[in-house]
Formats: sequence, C-alpha cells, structure tokens
Amino acid sequence: MTDFEEVWTREAKFVNMALNEFLDMKIEQVRKLSKIHVQYYENVKEYIMRGGKRLRPVLVATGYKAIQKRLKEKHLYRAACSVEILHNGSLLHDDLIDHDETRRGGLTVHALYREWHKKEIDADEKRAADFGMTMAILGGDSLINLGAQAISESHMSPEITVRCLKLYEDAFQDLVDGVLLEMMMVYEDNPTPETYLEMIRMKTAVLFEKSLLIGAAIGMATDSQIDALSNFGIKVGQAFQIQDDILGTFGDEEVTGKPADGDIREGKKTMLVLESYRRVSNEQKAVLNSLLGKDDMTNDEVEQVRSIFKDSGALQAAKEKMESLLEEGQKSLDSADPPLRPKSKEFLLTLSNFLVQRSY
Repeated sequence: MTDFEEVWTREAKFVNMALNEFLDMKIEQVRKLSKIHVQYYENVKEYIMRGGKRLRPVLVATGYKAIQKRLKEKHLYRAACSVEILHNGSLLHDDLIDHDETRRGGLTVHALYREWHKKEIDADEKRAADFGMTMAILGGDSLINLGAQAISESHMSPEITVRCLKLYEDAFQDLVDGVLLEMMMVYEDNPTPETYLEMIRMKTAVLFEKSLLIGAAIGMATDSQIDALSNFGIKVGQAFQIQDDILGTFGDEEVTGKPADGDIREGKKTMLVLESYRRVSNEQKAVLNSLLGKDDMTNDEVEQVRSIFKDSGALQAAKEKMESLLEEGQKSLDSADPPLRPKSKEFLLTLSNFLVQRSY
C-alpha cells in the first residue's frame, strides 16, 4: 500500500467512526418516539454506511491539515461528516428522480419502503409506490438537515461554526441549482461547453471545493490559503466530471460497473456532446439530434454516436479540457500564503491525479 493509500484509508476510518457515533446518537434520540422512527433512522444510517470512499470528508480533514499541524480530532471528523451526509442526501433524491432500484448493492430508500408497504400495509402497487416516494423525499430531507447538525453539534467556537454552516448552505444551494441547470440543458438546442462547466461546478465540483474550505475554516486559514484550496477544488472537481463523461461512453463496463451506453441512450448533454456540436457538419449534427436519447436505440446506433465523438475531435477536446483543468487546479495550490503543509499538499496532488486518471 502506498503512502497515499495509507493516508486515505486512515482518514476514511476516522470518518466512518465519526459517522457511526453521530448517526447512532440520532437513533437514540428518536427511540422515545416510536419503533417506526428508530427503523427509519436505522435505514438511513444503513444507506450511508453500506459503501463509498468518503472522498468529501477526507477532503475536509485534508483541508484542515494543510493549514494546521496540531489536530483536534473530535470536532474535525464530526464536522467532516456533514459533507458525506449531504452527498448521500443528494444521492437518495437522485435515486428517486432516476427511478433507480439499487445503490451500492442494496435497495434504494424508495424501493425499500415500497416493498415494506406492500408486505406490511397494503399490496396495492400504486399506494406502495407513493409511500416509497414519500419516504425517499423525507429521507433526503432528513440527511440534508443532519448534515447541518453534524456541524452545529461539533463543539467548535461560534465563529467557526457559523463559517462552516455558511459553506454548507452554499454547497447545498449550488447542488440544487446545478441539478436544475442540468435538467434544463436537456431541452436547450445549443448549450455551450461554458454553460456545461458552470453546471458541473455547481453539481459536482462544489462539494470538492466546500469540503476543503470547511476544513480550512476550522484550521483558521488565511484568505490566500482559502483561495488556493477553492480554485483547486473547483478545477479538479470539473476535471473529475469530464472524466466521468468519458467513462460513461468509452469506459470498460466490467471495470466501471456501469453501462457504457447509458449517457448516449439517455441523451445527456455531456462535454462530449457539446464539443461535438461545435465541430460536426450539419449532416452529423442531424444524426446526433435523431439518435441521442432515442427510445430503443440499437447497438449499431450507439456505435454511430461514439464514432462521431471520436471522428469530430470531441473526445480529444474533452480530454484536453480535462487535463487543462487538472493542471490549473494543481498549480493553484502554489499560490497559498503561507504555503500549505507539504504532506497535505502532496496528498492533494496525488489524489487529483488519481481522480482524473481513474478508469472506474
């Protein structure tokens, strides 16, 4: 195991311990209400704890350690839980929006409660589905609020608590606005790559950025250090999402665990699509418009779209943009004054390379 892997494993272990402690405390608090409440919060906890690399809370810890040498672990790791809980709240709602039945090898919350309703209350499919949808909405709402509580109950100074809560609120607002922009882009005729970069800044990169800034706020970072970490988080988060776009169309399904034709079949306006529109002939554009998101696409039609992405230069352009964003993000760390602590800076550089060059 490399030093990088050891650090990530160690930090993720501390995060999981803090998550368990915090969520168990919440379960105990509702025990006086009813068994249903206890079961509900246990289900929410199981959803969070069933998997995930804990990237965002690890970034909180790294943002702190990039500033401070001495560590007050208790308040740091509980506060770090906030972004993991927020992230899972957004996933829970995404599951419902996308009608997904499973997440990380288990049932999604709406599917879990739909099946519970059919077994315990009423077998009617529509009423069970409505109940599952309602419980998923509540589940996501619960997690978003619990994330804020993880900060307010971290026993930090009032000044630092307020700064961290503001960063959390800003992250949540950007997440919502980013999803809204993504939904509307589907119906736009000519969205630009610049619009797309703004969308993924809000939808994906914001949690990278705000995680680092919550850690930096706890560490009492200077404005220069905050700016350096902010630029790094945004640029690397955008590069991460572009790589996700590429893997979503050209990745190895056995490695990614996801279908490599899903984005094409859904008609998502990814960077590959937008860069293609900049380069293709009118005839090729007509082909893209007719095929992207088409019902019952054949495998040959999927390959036709992939060929346009490659032949037009869109795939190469997306890769170049991704690499440019990665380089900009990494260079921004050098602008911090005082300089970031060397070990944490090295971890961030290695992490950013891993995230953008990954094959899954």
